[in-house]
Amino acid sequence: MKNKTNILFKTLYGFLMTVLGFSSCDSINDIIEPRMEYGQPFAKFKLVGEVKSSEGKPVKGVRVIVKPYVEGTAQEILDRNRDTLFTDAEGKFSKDMLKHTCPTKMKGSTIIFEDVDGPENGGEFEPLTMNDKEFSVEQISEGHGNWYDGVYLVTANATMTEKKED
Repeated sequence: MKNKTNILFKTLYGFLMTVLGFSSCDSINDIIEPRMEYGQPFAKFKLVGEVKSSEGKPVKGVRVIVKPYVEGTAQEILDRNRDTLFTDAEGKFSKDMLKHTCPTKMKGSTIIFEDVDGPENGGEFEPLTMNDKEFSVEQISEGHGNWYDGVYLVTANATMTEKKED
């Protein structure tokens, strides 16, 4: 009897694992870079740009944060786990971004520029937020025609205004 119960349990367990899959064993990385399965279209995005002062000089050390637009709880998860990058000595930045559902192609997303080092790298600057109409999105690689839409280049060039002294 014990042997028959064991065989029945193993068969039922095997069937359930086949039907339900192993998605419950995923790591925290799937929250940051979610799997795109079961017919959900997605694309990859690369972010490039440069930050200059109002005088046209490159600004080093500006924090650049990309906030893709999603609704509900997923936005809260993205806000907690978003990538941060900084401009280099020439005011340039570049980042291969996460996979993102592509029907929006970054619509509703924002890019935030913040001077976090104060006067250290050429002055103190006001924070700047760019919406999806202020940066360009261009497809640079075709997808394979199923659910993958390809690679897009997001170009965001910013001109930061110096803080006014009180």
